[in-house]
Amino acid sequence: MSKFSASDAAFSGFRLVRENLKTVGIWAGAMTVLSIISNVLAIVFFGPQLEAFISYTSENNTPDLSEMARLMSDLAPLALWSLPYSLLLNGIIFATLNRVVLRHDDSRFAYLRIGATELRQAAVWLLLCLVLIGVLFLGSALAGFLGALGGPTGAFLALLCVVGSMCAMVWLAVRLSFASSVTFDTGKVTLFRSMPKTEGIFWPLLGAYLLAGVMSVIVVLLIWTIVSAIGLIASGDFAATGKMMRADTSSLQAYFTPAGIVQALFSGLISVLTTLIVFGPAPSIYRELKARESGVSNESGSNGGW
Repeated sequence: MSKFSASDAAFSGFRLVRENLKTVGIWAGAMTVLSIISNVLAIVFFGPQLEAFISYTSENNTPDLSEMARLMSDLAPLALWSLPYSLLLNGIIFATLNRVVLRHDDSRFAYLRIGATELRQAAVWLLLCLVLIGVLFLGSALAGFLGALGGPTGAFLALLCVVGSMCAMVWLAVRLSFASSVTFDTGKVTLFRSMPKTEGIFWPLLGAYLLAGVMSVIVVLLIWTIVSAIGLIASGDFAATGKMMRADTSSLQAYFTPAGIVQALFSGLISVLTTLIVFGPAPSIYRELKARESGVSNESGSNGGW
Protein backbone atom coordinates (compact mmCIF):
# COMPACT_ATOMS: atom_id res chain seq x y z
CA MET A 1 0.00 0.00 0.00
CA SER A 2 1.04 3.58 -0.49
CA LYS A 3 2.54 5.60 2.33
CA PHE A 4 0.63 8.26 4.23
CA SER A 5 1.35 11.12 6.61
CA ALA A 6 1.53 9.68 10.14
CA SER A 7 1.26 13.10 11.78
CA ASP A 8 -1.78 14.03 9.71
CA ALA A 9 -3.43 10.66 10.40
CA ALA A 10 -2.84 11.02 14.14
CA PHE A 11 -5.13 14.06 14.21
CA SER A 12 -7.94 12.42 12.23
CA GLY A 13 -9.85 11.79 15.47
CA PHE A 14 -9.88 15.52 16.20
CA ARG A 15 -11.25 16.16 12.71
CA LEU A 16 -14.00 13.61 13.33
CA VAL A 17 -14.97 15.48 16.49
CA ARG A 18 -14.94 18.87 14.76
CA GLU A 19 -16.95 17.66 11.77
CA ASN A 20 -19.56 15.80 13.84
CA LEU A 21 -20.08 17.93 16.94
CA LYS A 22 -23.82 17.27 17.20
CA THR A 23 -23.34 13.54 16.71
CA VAL A 24 -20.51 13.44 19.26
CA GLY A 25 -22.82 15.17 21.74
CA ILE A 26 -25.45 12.47 21.18
CA TRP A 27 -22.84 9.75 21.67
CA ALA A 28 -21.61 11.37 24.88
CA GLY A 29 -25.19 11.53 26.18
CA ALA A 30 -25.79 7.89 25.28
CA MET A 31 -22.55 6.82 26.98
CA THR A 32 -23.51 8.81 30.07
CA VAL A 33 -26.89 7.06 30.26
CA LEU A 34 -25.23 3.66 29.80
CA SER A 35 -22.67 4.53 32.47
CA ILE A 36 -25.40 5.46 34.94
CA ILE A 37 -27.43 2.31 34.18
CA SER A 38 -24.41 0.00 34.52
CA ASN A 39 -23.31 1.71 37.73
CA VAL A 40 -26.82 1.45 39.20
CA LEU A 41 -26.96 -2.27 38.42
CA ALA A 42 -23.49 -2.77 39.90
CA ILE A 43 -24.49 -0.89 43.06
CA VAL A 44 -27.75 -2.80 43.47
CA PHE A 45 -26.08 -6.20 43.26
CA PHE A 46 -22.45 -5.56 44.28
CA GLY A 47 -22.34 -2.14 45.95
CA PRO A 48 -20.54 -3.02 49.22
CA GLN A 49 -18.05 -5.36 47.52
CA LEU A 50 -17.26 -2.80 44.81
CA GLU A 51 -16.74 0.02 47.29
CA ALA A 52 -14.58 -2.18 49.50
CA PHE A 53 -12.33 -3.06 46.58
CA ILE A 54 -12.04 0.55 45.35
CA SER A 55 -11.38 1.86 48.85
CA TYR A 56 -8.75 -0.75 49.59
CA THR A 57 -6.82 -0.22 46.34
CA SER A 58 -6.97 3.57 46.60
CA GLU A 59 -5.88 3.68 50.26
CA ASN A 60 -3.05 1.13 50.09
CA ASN A 61 0.02 1.81 47.98
CA THR A 62 1.33 -1.71 48.65
CA PRO A 63 -1.79 -3.86 49.01
CA ASP A 64 -1.65 -7.37 50.45
CA LEU A 65 -2.00 -9.90 47.64
CA SER A 66 -4.15 -12.31 49.65
CA GLU A 67 -6.56 -9.53 50.61
CA MET A 68 -6.66 -8.34 47.01
CA ALA A 69 -7.48 -11.87 45.86
CA ARG A 70 -10.28 -12.12 48.42
CA LEU A 71 -11.80 -8.80 47.35
CA MET A 72 -11.51 -9.71 43.67
CA SER A 73 -13.18 -13.08 44.24
CA ASP A 74 -16.17 -11.24 45.72
CA LEU A 75 -16.43 -9.32 42.43
CA ALA A 76 -16.07 -12.38 40.17
CA PRO A 77 -19.82 -12.48 39.29
CA LEU A 78 -19.69 -8.79 38.37
CA ALA A 79 -16.71 -9.44 36.08
CA LEU A 80 -18.56 -12.32 34.39
CA TRP A 81 -21.56 -10.06 33.79
CA SER A 82 -19.41 -7.17 32.60
CA LEU A 83 -17.56 -9.23 29.99
CA PRO A 84 -20.44 -9.80 27.52
CA TYR A 85 -21.71 -6.28 28.18
CA SER A 86 -18.32 -4.75 27.39
CA LEU A 87 -17.94 -6.96 24.33
CA LEU A 88 -21.30 -5.90 22.90
CA LEU A 89 -20.64 -2.26 23.77
CA ASN A 90 -17.29 -2.40 21.98
CA GLY A 91 -19.01 -3.92 18.97
CA ILE A 92 -21.48 -1.03 18.85
CA ILE A 93 -18.75 1.57 19.40
CA PHE A 94 -16.43 0.33 16.66
CA ALA A 95 -19.25 -0.33 14.20
CA THR A 96 -20.36 3.27 14.78
CA LEU A 97 -16.81 4.58 14.35
CA ASN A 98 -16.34 2.68 11.09
CA ARG A 99 -19.74 3.80 9.86
CA VAL A 100 -19.04 7.49 10.42
CA VAL A 101 -15.68 7.18 8.62
CA LEU A 102 -16.41 4.71 5.84
CA ARG A 103 -20.13 5.38 5.24
CA HIS A 104 -20.53 8.94 6.33
CA ASP A 105 -23.83 9.43 4.47
CA ASP A 106 -25.49 6.64 6.48
CA SER A 107 -26.15 8.97 9.41
CA ARG A 108 -29.51 7.63 10.61
CA PHE A 109 -29.85 7.41 14.42
CA ALA A 110 -26.51 9.26 14.79
CA TYR A 111 -24.79 6.25 13.12
CA LEU A 112 -25.84 4.01 16.03
CA ARG A 113 -27.22 0.54 15.30
CA ILE A 114 -27.57 -2.86 16.91
CA GLY A 115 -27.41 -5.75 14.46
CA ALA A 116 -25.19 -8.20 12.61
CA THR A 117 -22.56 -5.53 11.88
CA GLU A 118 -22.13 -4.83 15.58
CA LEU A 119 -21.92 -8.55 16.41
CA ARG A 120 -19.18 -8.98 13.78
CA GLN A 121 -17.26 -6.10 15.33
CA ALA A 122 -17.61 -7.69 18.76
CA ALA A 123 -16.34 -10.98 17.34
CA VAL A 124 -13.29 -9.49 15.66
CA TRP A 125 -12.33 -7.56 18.79
CA LEU A 126 -12.73 -10.69 20.91
CA LEU A 127 -10.49 -12.61 18.53
CA LEU A 128 -7.91 -9.81 18.54
CA CYS A 129 -7.85 -9.70 22.36
CA LEU A 130 -7.51 -13.49 22.56
CA VAL A 131 -4.57 -13.44 20.13
CA LEU A 132 -2.77 -10.65 21.99
CA ILE A 133 -3.41 -12.22 25.40
CA GLY A 134 -2.27 -15.57 24.01
CA VAL A 135 1.04 -14.07 22.86
CA LEU A 136 1.58 -12.46 26.26
CA PHE A 137 0.68 -15.69 28.07
CA LEU A 138 3.08 -17.78 25.99
CA GLY A 139 5.86 -15.25 26.46
CA SER A 140 5.27 -15.13 30.22
CA ALA A 141 5.16 -18.94 30.48
CA LEU A 142 8.41 -19.28 28.55
CA ALA A 143 9.98 -16.53 30.64
CA GLY A 144 8.96 -18.33 33.83
CA PHE A 145 10.44 -21.58 32.57
CA LEU A 146 13.75 -19.96 31.62
CA GLY A 147 13.86 -17.94 34.84
CA ALA A 148 13.47 -21.17 36.83
CA LEU A 149 16.74 -22.41 35.34
CA GLY A 150 18.49 -19.94 37.61
CA GLY A 151 21.65 -17.97 37.16
CA PRO A 152 22.33 -14.82 35.15
CA THR A 153 21.78 -16.61 31.85
CA GLY A 154 18.30 -17.80 32.82
CA ALA A 155 17.34 -14.36 34.11
CA PHE A 156 18.61 -12.72 30.93
CA LEU A 157 16.75 -15.15 28.69
CA ALA A 158 13.57 -14.66 30.74
CA LEU A 159 13.88 -10.90 30.33
CA LEU A 160 14.36 -11.33 26.58
CA CYS A 161 11.18 -13.44 26.44
CA VAL A 162 9.15 -10.81 28.29
CA VAL A 163 10.45 -7.99 26.09
CA GLY A 164 10.02 -10.13 22.98
CA SER A 165 6.41 -11.02 23.81
CA MET A 166 5.57 -7.36 24.42
CA CYS A 167 7.18 -6.37 21.12
CA ALA A 168 5.26 -9.17 19.39
CA MET A 169 2.02 -7.85 20.91
CA VAL A 170 2.73 -4.34 19.62
CA TRP A 171 3.65 -5.67 16.17
CA LEU A 172 0.49 -7.76 15.95
CA ALA A 173 -1.73 -4.96 17.26
CA VAL A 174 -0.42 -2.61 14.57
CA ARG A 175 -0.48 -5.15 11.75
CA LEU A 176 -4.05 -6.18 12.69
CA SER A 177 -5.27 -2.63 13.30
CA PHE A 178 -7.30 -2.64 10.06
CA ALA A 179 -9.18 -5.81 11.05
CA SER A 180 -12.16 -3.84 12.37
CA SER A 181 -12.43 -1.69 9.24
CA VAL A 182 -11.95 -4.63 6.85
CA THR A 183 -14.60 -6.59 8.76
CA PHE A 184 -16.99 -3.65 8.52
CA ASP A 185 -16.18 -3.04 4.86
CA THR A 186 -16.51 -6.66 3.68
CA GLY A 187 -19.27 -7.83 6.03
CA LYS A 188 -17.12 -10.81 7.06
CA VAL A 189 -15.21 -11.34 10.30
CA THR A 190 -11.61 -10.79 9.24
CA LEU A 191 -8.51 -10.92 11.42
CA PHE A 192 -5.26 -12.24 9.94
CA ARG A 193 -6.52 -11.76 6.38
CA SER A 194 -6.40 -8.02 7.06
CA MET A 195 -2.62 -8.08 7.53
CA PRO A 196 -1.76 -7.51 3.84
CA LYS A 197 -3.51 -4.13 4.12
CA THR A 198 -0.85 -2.98 6.62
CA GLU A 199 2.15 -4.52 4.86
CA GLY A 200 5.05 -2.10 4.48
CA ILE A 201 3.53 0.65 6.64
CA PHE A 202 4.18 -0.65 10.15
CA TRP A 203 6.32 2.27 11.33
CA PRO A 204 4.06 5.06 9.98
CA LEU A 205 1.07 3.30 11.57
CA LEU A 206 2.88 2.89 14.89
CA GLY A 207 3.90 6.55 14.84
CA ALA A 208 0.34 7.68 14.10
CA TYR A 209 -1.14 5.51 16.86
CA LEU A 210 1.44 6.59 19.44
CA LEU A 211 0.90 10.26 18.63
CA ALA A 212 -2.87 9.79 18.85
CA GLY A 213 -2.44 8.12 22.24
CA VAL A 214 -0.36 11.03 23.52
CA MET A 215 -2.99 13.49 22.26
CA SER A 216 -5.68 11.48 24.04
CA VAL A 217 -3.83 11.72 27.36
CA ILE A 218 -3.42 15.47 26.90
CA VAL A 219 -7.15 15.89 26.22
CA VAL A 220 -8.08 13.87 29.32
CA LEU A 221 -5.71 15.90 31.48
CA LEU A 222 -7.04 19.14 30.02
CA ILE A 223 -10.66 18.22 30.72
CA TRP A 224 -9.75 17.00 34.21
CA THR A 225 -7.99 20.32 34.88
CA ILE A 226 -11.03 22.30 33.71
CA VAL A 227 -13.44 20.22 35.82
CA SER A 228 -11.10 20.46 38.82
CA ALA A 229 -10.86 24.22 38.44
CA ILE A 230 -14.64 24.54 38.30
CA GLY A 231 -15.01 22.30 41.35
CA LEU A 232 -12.35 24.22 43.25
CA ILE A 233 -14.05 27.53 42.52
CA ALA A 234 -17.44 26.14 43.53
CA SER A 235 -16.34 24.33 46.71
CA GLY A 236 -13.05 25.94 47.65
CA ASP A 237 -11.76 22.50 48.65
CA PHE A 238 -9.29 20.74 46.33
CA ALA A 239 -9.75 17.40 48.13
CA ALA A 240 -13.48 17.57 47.54
CA THR A 241 -12.79 18.35 43.89
CA GLY A 242 -10.82 15.14 43.55
CA LYS A 243 -13.82 13.17 44.79
CA MET A 244 -15.83 14.49 41.86
CA MET A 245 -13.77 12.22 39.62
CA ARG A 246 -14.93 9.09 41.51
CA ALA A 247 -18.54 8.52 42.37
CA ASP A 248 -19.47 6.80 45.62
CA THR A 249 -20.77 3.35 44.65
CA SER A 250 -21.55 2.11 48.15
CA SER A 251 -25.28 2.79 47.72
CA LEU A 252 -27.77 4.36 45.34
CA GLN A 253 -28.28 7.30 47.72
CA ALA A 254 -24.54 7.97 47.80
CA TYR A 255 -24.24 7.59 44.03
CA PHE A 256 -27.04 9.96 43.00
CA THR A 257 -25.31 13.09 44.23
CA PRO A 258 -23.86 16.01 42.26
CA ALA A 259 -20.46 14.29 42.43
CA GLY A 260 -21.92 11.08 41.03
CA ILE A 261 -23.65 12.84 38.14
CA VAL A 262 -20.51 14.85 37.34
CA GLN A 263 -18.49 11.66 37.31
CA ALA A 264 -20.98 10.00 34.93
CA LEU A 265 -20.94 13.00 32.59
CA PHE A 266 -17.15 13.10 32.76
CA SER A 267 -16.77 9.39 31.96
CA GLY A 268 -19.26 9.54 29.08
CA LEU A 269 -17.56 12.49 27.41
CA ILE A 270 -14.06 11.14 27.98
CA SER A 271 -15.04 7.71 26.64
CA VAL A 272 -16.31 9.19 23.36
CA LEU A 273 -13.41 11.61 22.88
CA THR A 274 -10.68 9.08 23.65
CA THR A 275 -12.28 6.49 21.36
CA LEU A 276 -12.38 8.93 18.46
CA ILE A 277 -8.85 10.23 19.07
CA VAL A 278 -7.17 6.87 19.70
CA PHE A 279 -9.09 4.62 17.31
CA GLY A 280 -10.15 7.17 14.68
CA PRO A 281 -6.83 7.04 12.78
CA ALA A 282 -7.12 3.36 11.77
CA PRO A 283 -10.36 3.57 9.71
CA SER A 284 -9.34 7.00 8.40
CA ILE A 285 -6.01 5.64 7.13
CA TYR A 286 -7.75 2.56 5.72
CA ARG A 287 -10.22 4.77 3.84
CA GLU A 288 -7.44 6.97 2.46
CA LEU A 289 -5.29 4.06 1.29
CA LYS A 290 -8.27 2.22 -0.18
CA ALA A 291 -9.36 5.32 -2.12
CA ARG A 292 -5.81 5.84 -3.35
CA GLU A 293 -5.55 2.22 -4.49
CA SER A 294 -8.93 2.45 -6.17
CA GLY A 295 -7.84 5.59 -7.99
CA VAL A 296 -4.64 3.93 -9.15
CA SER A 297 -6.58 0.86 -10.30
CA ASN A 298 -9.09 2.98 -12.21
CA GLU A 299 -6.30 4.97 -13.81
CA SER A 300 -4.49 1.79 -14.83
CA GLY A 301 -7.70 0.37 -16.24
CA SER A 302 -8.38 3.50 -18.29
CA ASN A 303 -4.84 3.32 -19.71
CA GLY A 304 -5.16 -0.29 -20.69
CA GLY A 305 -3.68 -1.64 -17.44
CA TRP A 306 -1.13 -4.32 -16.97
